[in-house]
Amino acid sequence: MHRRNTSIRILLFALPLLYLAALFIVPLINLFRMSLADPSLSKTKAQGWTLANFGNVLLDPVVIDAMITTFRIGVFVTLLALLIGYPISLFLTRTRSRWRGVLLALTLAPIFISIVVRSYGWIVLLSKRGVINSILLQLGVTSQPLHLIFNEFGIIIGTAHVLLPFMVLSVMGSLQVIEPSLESAAVSLGARPWRVFRDIIWPLSLPGVGAGILLVFILAISTFVTPMLLGGQVVMTLPILAFQQFTSVFNWVEGSTVIVFLLVSVVIVSIIYERALRRKLSTVDLSRIK
Repeated sequence: MHRRNTSIRILLFALPLLYLAALFIVPLINLFRMSLADPSLSKTKAQGWTLANFGNVLLDPVVIDAMITTFRIGVFVTLLALLIGYPISLFLTRTRSRWRGVLLALTLAPIFISIVVRSYGWIVLLSKRGVINSILLQLGVTSQPLHLIFNEFGIIIGTAHVLLPFMVLSVMGSLQVIEPSLESAAVSLGARPWRVFRDIIWPLSLPGVGAGILLVFILAISTFVTPMLLGGQVVMTLPILAFQQFTSVFNWVEGSTVIVFLLVSVVIVSIIYERALRRKLSTVDLSRIK
């Protein structure tokens, strides 16, 4: 009986691992293998071995421009998500309103809505004949429709909306563990709200802020659907470039190399950021909080 229970537990533990291997690990291995294939032998099959593909990618101005654009969009999306998400997180953590659950659900709603639906919603809002331009023209704010879509601005707005819940959840996780007595003690000693925020709330929320920044940035530079729809394939990012190599040029070797290059860049950025954040947290002066 004991052996049977052990076998069942092993089976239940192995099934998720097999599922993960089938849908993630095996395709990832094939992707790395394809990036090391010799394109002179075949551009759609993994034949031969070479490291020259990565050198060609690093020297390709199209790839370099796409990389710069991708990381620039990622930085602006992360900053926008932080500027909007932190006040929302602080409000949802502090409020005692009975509508708190509704407000939280509205904040997290983008997670539960199809990314295609969300992107087309922004197209309706930001297009030249969309809601925003129509209102601005009727109010006389502008004489011509603003170019709000099929550029980096539209991608940043749409992607920040998609990834905002991840920032909110990360920051809320840190804000919820802050003892309210610390803020009450600071106020009773004459500290103004801005001083309380600067010396207590912000330093103690840095772990959540750091996690949110890293999570949103990684998702922003690797997202595909939103830049494709809101950029109109005019703005070239690394995921879109790889997609074109796979589907239009049928150069799977270069497409795989671009994706591996993006993955390696994400890992390097994550390691550098994690070390910098750890160093920052170690130097935070918490003596003012005690």
